[in-house]
Amino acid sequence: MKTQAMNPRTELINLNNLVNDALAQARDGLAVDLNDLETRAERLCEYLLALPALEARPYAARLEKLIDGMNALEDVITASFSKIMAQAAAETARASK
Repeated sequence: MKTQAMNPRTELINLNNLVNDALAQARDGLAVDLNDLETRAERLCEYLLALPALEARPYAARLEKLIDGMNALEDVITASFSKIMAQAAAETARASK
């Protein structure tokens, strides 16, 4: 099977869109499917790291935007999980009285 060459600019745009969509869903309290995000991001980073520095430099700002989006997504998911855990603890405490 022939592997298709990666277009890093297109992949960065696609990953940013994926993260932004997931962020909107998470903020709305919806489930988020991130199954291939890590794999795709890792593959992109490996590709960019293999480029000469001068070739990779133009992607830095977009990569930083992707990282910022992923960090924001992590914060929203963590806050949602903490809220769920607090509610579960409160319910458990009420039930044990």
